[in-house]
Amino acid sequence: MKIRTIIIDDEPLARQRIEGLLSKVDEVDVICQCKNGMEAIDAITQHQPDLIFLDIQMPGVDGFGVLDKIGTLPVVTFVTAYDHYAMQAFDYHAIDYLLKPYKDERFYESLSLAIKQIQLQNLSGIHQKLESLRESTRQKESYFKGINFEIKHLGRLIKVNSNDIIYVNSAGNYVELHSKEATHLVRSTISSLEYDLEQNGFLRIHRSILINESSIARVHYLNSNNQYKFVLSNGTELQSSRSFKDRIVSYLERAEQ
Repeated sequence: MKIRTIIIDDEPLARQRIEGLLSKVDEVDVICQCKNGMEAIDAITQHQPDLIFLDIQMPGVDGFGVLDKIGTLPVVTFVTAYDHYAMQAFDYHAIDYLLKPYKDERFYESLSLAIKQIQLQNLSGIHQKLESLRESTRQKESYFKGINFEIKHLGRLIKVNSNDIIYVNSAGNYVELHSKEATHLVRSTISSLEYDLEQNGFLRIHRSILINESSIARVHYLNSNNQYKFVLSNGTELQSSRSFKDRIVSYLERAEQ
């Protein structure tokens, strides 16, 4: 099956160059071209492409605005003359960021990466799981009673409930409990806390990290290396390890329901 592709750029020569490069690749079928954001939204909604090459700066609706307006995200390769959008681009699950002017070799390298990602998604269904997370509200009401940690803070003993903790990480012979207000140090290990915290809505993504599922804002699948980037409600970004892939996929499946 061919990879259905849409080219979106307000510059005719830029569209023609991409089309010419893609015409040499048998796996790809360019189904249409769009010269602005509004055309792109309509075309993506109608055709549901596998892959789009998307310019960022366009009159009217820009590239980010296009992605905000569509439902299911295709694999996205940004093509732009401006390098300062790179970090924002990858927040939109972009597979690559082509900076104009680019060489043919760089384009085909990016295309190869996109093709591999599409093939991987078709095999694993990961894209659908991530898309479900994108559409859901991550700030869900917690139904867990939670567990309390007694912590000495400023000379007095306070209780911190696990429902108020965003994530937990190892720190030598201690663990750090990160809440919205502060970070608290507790003498313990991740492994000794794991069972109780998992019973109260936490997910272990790394041998040294447990995160509160209710604090997850976005999840990015990192290409084909079985790792994920978790963006939390306070803006913290944490990366999983490969050995916890099965737990994360199980979480994504539960979140999809």
